[in-house]
Amino acid sequence: MKKELFPMFGVITTVITPFTHDNKVDIPSLKNEIAAACDAGVAGFLVPALASEIGELSPEERVAVTKATVDVAKGRAKIIAGITSDTQAERLEKLRTYLDMGCDGVNAMIPYTNDEEYRRYIEEIDAARPPFLCIQDADFNGPGLRDDLIVTLFNEVESFKVIKVEVQNCGSKYTRLLEATDGKLNISSGWGNDQMIEAFDRGIHSIMPSGMFELFTGVYKLYAAGNREAAKRLFYDILPIISFTRQGQSTNRKFHKRYFKSFGIFETDLSREEVVFDAQHAKYADELIARAKTIIGRLDEYK
Repeated sequence: MKKELFPMFGVITTVITPFTHDNKVDIPSLKNEIAAACDAGVAGFLVPALASEIGELSPEERVAVTKATVDVAKGRAKIIAGITSDTQAERLEKLRTYLDMGCDGVNAMIPYTNDEEYRRYIEEIDAARPPFLCIQDADFNGPGLRDDLIVTLFNEVESFKVIKVEVQNCGSKYTRLLEATDGKLNISSGWGNDQMIEAFDRGIHSIMPSGMFELFTGVYKLYAAGNREAAKRLFYDILPIISFTRQGQSTNRKFHKRYFKSFGIFETDLSREEVVFDAQHAKYADELIARAKTIIGRLDEYK
């Protein structure tokens, strides 16, 4: 099967779920988030995702969060629906629901047991004819899926066009996969966004961070325009903020809720999950948010 590179480039933001003071999903705040991201020029959204506190959302809430994203972003950016679930039957049910809703593609994070089972799951998803499938290769403390399995699936599964790589030593894996697929597999980084410049130097096509839309898209636009030095300067200025968020998944989500609240995008910075975020975290996070606002105010200086 001969494939062309799937056209998805830039920043794909992973959606953070806001909650009201009485612990309900805050749809108006969520729509503020999506609109702000579109205004900043993101290329797409991954929703619901780990960043969405997906494990704390009911099935109905996952649908509501995704629908709100579609309502605001359709026609402005691609919407990739996360079909993460404990069973294949649930993944396929979610796939149909999200595609009927108007999502542009789906993201599947499937636990690996053996090649035969994994391949069967991917082929069953492909048989539902999503416009594109993004495989989430998530193994934060290990190598992730084998290269040869990924390449075989890319060559033989029609809808598999994008991969989100979140593994140890992700940089070398980007390069190997690009070489093995002649650059035709669309590769995105996830948790490796603290190596954004290196990742784009290696030839990846998109990144999937949370929040800070103006800053991430700012780096990408400069890089894509051929101004790598300016992209580096901006990236280096925001790297301390990114580093703070890399302490852990829940810290990342909590920081961005606080960030959005400070901009008036979210009403609260509340989480349902248990978060390690004490007074010292909060103090330093607020200093970093102030840093972000200062940088946003002088983005035109990065040329």
